Amino acid sequence: MHRCFGLLFLLLLASPLKSENPDNLRISVGKAATAKEKIPALISLSQYWTSNNLDSAIYYSGKLQQAALEAQDAEDYYRGCYNLVSALYETGRREDALVEGHKAIAYFDKKENKAHKVDLLVLVAEKSRIFGHYEAAIKYFGEAAHCGDISDMDNMEAYIFSRIAAVWFEIDKYQLAEAYIDSSQRVLKPGKNERISISNLDIMGSSQRNQGHYQKAIDCFQEALKKITDTSFILIEANLYSNLSKTYLAMSDFPNALSYALKSDESAAKAQNKIQIEAAAESLAMAYAATDNYKLAYKYLEIQQTLKWQRHAEAQNRLIAEKNALYESGKKEARIAEQTNLIWRKKRENNFLIAVIVLAVLILIYVVFTQTKLKKVNRLLYHKNEEIKCQAEELENKNQQLHKLLDFKETMTGMVIHDLKNPLNTVINLNHIEKDPEKAMVIVERNGRAMLRMVMNILDVYKYENTSLKIKEEATNLKTITVEAFHDVRLLTQEKNLNINVMANADYVLNVDKELVQRVFSNLLANAIKFSKSGENIDILFSVTRPGWLKVEVADHGDGIDPKVLPLIFDKFTQAERKKSGLAGSSGLGLTFCKMVVEAHGGSIGASSEKGAGSVFWFTLPLIQVLGDFDSLALNPGIQNKPEKLQFNKSALEELTPYLLKLRKLEIYSVSEIHACLKTIPISKDVNVQVWKDQVYHAVNSMDNSYYHSLINP
Repeated sequence: MHRCFGLLFLLLLASPLKSENPDNLRISVGKAATAKEKIPALISLSQYWTSNNLDSAIYYSGKLQQAALEAQDAEDYYRGCYNLVSALYETGRREDALVEGHKAIAYFDKKENKAHKVDLLVLVAEKSRIFGHYEAAIKYFGEAAHCGDISDMDNMEAYIFSRIAAVWFEIDKYQLAEAYIDSSQRVLKPGKNERISISNLDIMGSSQRNQGHYQKAIDCFQEALKKITDTSFILIEANLYSNLSKTYLAMSDFPNALSYALKSDESAAKAQNKIQIEAAAESLAMAYAATDNYKLAYKYLEIQQTLKWQRHAEAQNRLIAEKNALYESGKKEARIAEQTNLIWRKKRENNFLIAVIVLAVLILIYVVFTQTKLKKVNRLLYHKNEEIKCQAEELENKNQQLHKLLDFKETMTGMVIHDLKNPLNTVINLNHIEKDPEKAMVIVERNGRAMLRMVMNILDVYKYENTSLKIKEEATNLKTITVEAFHDVRLLTQEKNLNINVMANADYVLNVDKELVQRVFSNLLANAIKFSKSGENIDILFSVTRPGWLKVEVADHGDGIDPKVLPLIFDKFTQAERKKSGLAGSSGLGLTFCKMVVEAHGGSIGASSEKGAGSVFWFTLPLIQVLGDFDSLALNPGIQNKPEKLQFNKSALEELTPYLLKLRKLEIYSVSEIHACLKTIPISKDVNVQVWKDQVYHAVNSMDNSYYHSLINP
């Protein structure tokens, strides 16, 4: 319990982080001429990735350390060390965290910077405590407490004593815990830091409760609540209410236990903290169960177990019900046995008449009991029979759905095989079709991209069929998405000699998942190209139809769509039914994927068409900002500016050489093997190495063969 409280305590003490675009920050680092100029951007990157990606946080915190050492900036070196040690602990690399922590502590020991040394010792100690390494926690807290006179460090001494008390409490050394609480309170400067005082009272109260001193525990918790002055203490407040509820439960004071459990649940809900919501739900479940309100008890027990141990909770719930049933059954049997013994004692003590009367009563009781039991059995059999009927009907419905699903999957398998057959046949028979190597590579790339789109659409539709599609929203220029989508369909447009016209009055900044939205563009463009005749135009129109939303329209001039089919084109099951009747030329899952992505962004998607006059597919996306001229996007589809070739110094090139040799043996279609090779490259001191890795990933994911070979042959 107090391990969770420690986590909450650290979170409350941490200052809010400034959110910035990591891409812009990386660009700033690359442009910086000196180590000192890199430091502000590296600080922001280290803080940003600490809450988003711990591996990246480790990388940029290390970079911040290096830059601060070069600039001889002790304050920023401390920031880098603090973030690095924290991230290493959170990823389970305890030994690495200890090594980095000792290096930083030694550095500030030489610099005689007492405050930073103490902070780092406390960080290592607190992380050790949270992860259950109690001996190490005591050791490092002790070193921090003996770093000289720390009484001027804003109640640091009181905080250290409080954390040592938490360690002793967690290993059930209650007397030692209370002794350190007394020491913490003695050196705590009044009015300076109420969180330390509240933490001390919480630990003291929990210690008293575990020793059976319930009233003393309640007094401690109540005193801690009085010290809460504003909403920043909402998590601590929820924890204190939860502890009060548990204490009253231990005292069998169920009304008070329920009251404080409800207060804990309310505070936890306001704070939106899962740890405290779970604890509050657990307290409510126990309190309602104790007051025989099993319906609400089960509700909160289900909430708590959903967050953590759902299956275990269900098993426990069944076990509790069974134990209660056995207990009640045992009580009944004990009462019957007691009555029987009493009757037999009276029978021996009384005369024959009394014995006859007792016997008659026993017979009557037996008859009544048998009839009552028989009625109960009949009612139970009736309910069970009804339940079996309902289950049989449900099973029949499930069976029908299963047959439908099997038919659908069989149809979809045939459709996928049909869709992949043509591009595969083209690649296999390429030596008979085309002798020119360059043209052959174009054909391979075109067919490879087609198959990749098909496979990605199929995988994503089935992957997110029963789960929500998770998106990573970021500010993205519409022009960037459009250019990359053009690149995906470049070969298809060249093959049919099509023109893609973009009609836009301005450039737009969208709040979207760039990769998913780019695939929506690519799918709709590929669909329009498929149904366009050679030499025709495909029009793309961007417009703001309502505040905060951008409407995108993709129009072709093909044969159009049958009005009966038009409302169903985004339904994957409908595509399978059309395939059976020979009306669908492919699986159609590309449009289903587009609908999933757009709706995951909160937008809408649709289509309009006239037979013989072409079709218009439209969708809406969340808009952040309208920028300047779109430049009419006067682009030849597929032509993208490649980043300038990176220049590596001698040491970076030597570092990359073994991996370059491996990559040169792999062709671009060996995507999984290339990704595996890139992941084995260690983090480098040279920023260009990381940039080069990102470029290789991009080249492989976009199937750009020439760009890939230029990167692996620097």
